[in-house]
Amino acid sequence: MYLPAIGRPADPPSGVLGMRHEAFASKEVSVACGHNLTMQNNSHWVHIIGPGQDGTLVATKGVPVTRRVLTETNDVYRTGEWNTPGVYYLTCSIHPEMTVKVVVTGCCC
Repeated sequence: MYLPAIGRPADPPSGVLGMRHEAFASKEVSVACGHNLTMQNNSHWVHIIGPGQDGTLVATKGVPVTRRVLTETNDVYRTGEWNTPGVYYLTCSIHPEMTVKVVVTGCCC
């Protein structure tokens, strides 16, 4: 799915995970326990983001993300709080190669 080009999309601000055509701006991101993760679509492509890997969305305990469609350039999505330390994955169901490893660190005491 493609959105019409209207110039080059702006890069997301520091601390925000960007989403390019078929990849997250980083393959791994760390989130402190009790904090949120903000993602920004800095492409002209539609993304359907949710918990899972390799394009397969799977409800996963501890992942504060429901299926979310990011349909417009610079669309921003902020997850709920990550309250369980561990390793999780988010993926795009349209772009199976688009998976990011989320490492939740620290104590959620």
